[in-house]
Amino acid sequence: MCSSPKSSRAVKKTAISFNDELTQEQRLRFAAKANLAQERREQREATNKRYKKKHTPAKKPATGLFSWLQQLVS
Repeated sequence: MCSSPKSSRAVKKTAISFNDELTQEQRLRFAAKANLAQERREQREATNKRYKKKHTPAKKPATGLFSWLQQLVS
């Protein structure tokens, strides 16, 4: 069977206002966790950047008659 239609008079919940509903201790813990997460994110991005820089594929020296002639002339 089909689900019943929802009432148009349903009360919509508003977004949680963290500043009003959290205690000072909860705010401090939330901020500390957010700061740690931001620090880990920055460390991970720096590590990924170093990894990419270190592991970029090196260009192979061109092999062929034309490149050989260029090296000979240089």
